[in-house]
Amino acid sequence: MKLFSTSLRSLVAVVAAIGLLGTGLAGCGGGGDSQDVSREMNMVTVNWIEGMAFTYVQEQVMENQYDMEVDVREVGGGGIAFSSVADGDRDYFNEAWLPTTHSEPWSKAQGNAAKLGYTYKGTSVGLTVPAYMDISSVSELESYRDELDGEINGIESGAAVNKQTRQILENNGLDGFSVVASSGPATWQALENAVNNEQPIVVTGWYPHWKWGSFDLKYLEEAQTGQSPVFGNPEDVFKIVDSEFTEEFPKEVACFLKVSEVSDEQIESLMGNFRDRGDMSKREAANQWIEDHPEDVNGWTNQAEECAASDGAVETLPDDATFSRDQEA
Repeated sequence: MKLFSTSLRSLVAVVAAIGLLGTGLAGCGGGGDSQDVSREMNMVTVNWIEGMAFTYVQEQVMENQYDMEVDVREVGGGGIAFSSVADGDRDYFNEAWLPTTHSEPWSKAQGNAAKLGYTYKGTSVGLTVPAYMDISSVSELESYRDELDGEINGIESGAAVNKQTRQILENNGLDGFSVVASSGPATWQALENAVNNEQPIVVTGWYPHWKWGSFDLKYLEEAQTGQSPVFGNPEDVFKIVDSEFTEEFPKEVACFLKVSEVSDEQIESLMGNFRDRGDMSKREAANQWIEDHPEDVNGWTNQAEECAASDGAVETLPDDATFSRDQEA
């Protein structure tokens, strides 16, 4: 009789445990912390220091505070980053400039990818020159053609900003110019060399980017955000995830990535930290920034905790979500 009672109690306990898994604990799914969620995440980034630096900070916070295993892959362009998320090869990309700059790769990714949240609000893009150049408008570029050898310094081949620059040249009837595709670091080295020797140079530029804090620069009129339909109005930088993201990962992790948005001050310090990291690896530089900015990190994790405690799964943004343009309306 004693043996029967013990066996019965054991059976009841097993049934109760199964019942919990089928109700309360399973209810944490859809971005919750059930056993069905993954703790292995694949991130993708491009060699654009603003997004890359933030990616490694996010990676380190997830590994150190949320018990995640994260793999970061660096690729050679935004189009590859978008397609890798849409194809399911990567889970997350934090530097989608929309609705204008990355409209083409985003249109291809829609349906298999979603906007998780904002990375940064209120960008600018345009043709950029050192302040010492006696030029204010893109229409004046013609007088500098010979000194510039007819070259405008772009970034990697296929980049949206290179295509936009070619369109600006065509719209303004500027013949005899070409956009030279190069890696971002090579372009910024060319800019630094030109500035050090006070030589003329035109580069594709955008903000947020570290060059504005390092050199005295200016956009050319009629070739910048808000002054040309080619560059459109101020954009926002979004986090792009695959369509199953919020169901696949723990809710607190999805919440952290959704709410961790950077301000001007934060992105400036991040870029500076990575540019001046010396012999430190990118992960070491990320950890150094985290140690030096505990209030910023705690702000994100506190918001993530509130988000995770809310009812329901983490929701992505509408495909046409935008902040900066709504502010202008």
